[in-house]
Amino acid sequence: MASNALALIYHSSYNLELPGHVFPAHKYSHLYNRVKRDPVYASFDILLPKKADDSELELVHTKEYLDDLFSFEHTTRTMYSELPLNRSIVESFMYGVGGTVYASELSAKHQFAFNMGGGYHHSFPDRAEGFCYLNDVAIAIRKQRESKPNQNALIIDLDLHQGNGNSYIFQYDDKVYTFSMHQGNLYPKKETSNLDVNLEPNIKDDEYLSILDTSLNQIRKDFDSNIIYYVAGADPYEDDSLGELKVSMKGLKERDRMVRKFAESLNIPCVVTLAGGYARDFRDTVEIHFNTITAFGEK
Repeated sequence: MASNALALIYHSSYNLELPGHVFPAHKYSHLYNRVKRDPVYASFDILLPKKADDSELELVHTKEYLDDLFSFEHTTRTMYSELPLNRSIVESFMYGVGGTVYASELSAKHQFAFNMGGGYHHSFPDRAEGFCYLNDVAIAIRKQRESKPNQNALIIDLDLHQGNGNSYIFQYDDKVYTFSMHQGNLYPKKETSNLDVNLEPNIKDDEYLSILDTSLNQIRKDFDSNIIYYVAGADPYEDDSLGELKVSMKGLKERDRMVRKFAESLNIPCVVTLAGGYARDFRDTVEIHFNTITAFGEK
């Protein structure tokens, strides 16, 4: 079994400046700096991912879509990203995918492998959606299957928004279990996960954590997983600008601890990705993501 050590993965290309855009794509460098300022985590080796290559992207995405993406053309396949399209943005996503692929590889020797990026869960095989050009978790799962064909992967998606891309990609795949717990009355148009929990607005810590506990117990009965991919969105936060859930920063850290304890109880590794976060105070988003790192790194 993997050791209990936490692996951290980051590349400076994750970081993007998108002035005036609701997606705070400069959060990645702020998170990196937050880690480097911390007396415990400053000493951690932060590992560099490679950029995903075409063969990896093609494990999930269609050639026609990738052609549009690499031509930097806003077409019916790329336009619903709601992001600009240029070389630096595409490179950022390719490194983000590479980070999650690397994290899945590191899961052979680390119980927790944390990509300080990724979680692009709205991306479909043939189109972009919702700030997501490439689906890193889906690619990592398909890539890992090349060497571990019998691997059963569990996606735990606790972002504010349903992980519709992953739900769609794996809807007929009995070796991948998709679980998404999200605000029900928000974007996106819903796909069908193995387990969907549609939350009402204004839900607070105790109820949120109780529902998560019930859901994890249900998954334990339903699916025998070998690895977890955790999409740890910061946006269920009570002061998120896009959501109406009322989970505190403390509640979100307890959420992360629950996922960690669930992985430990099954004695399986967990790959963690960031996904969304749109706190009115940008520093809160960074702190929530940092708290996720500490939840998986604490002894």
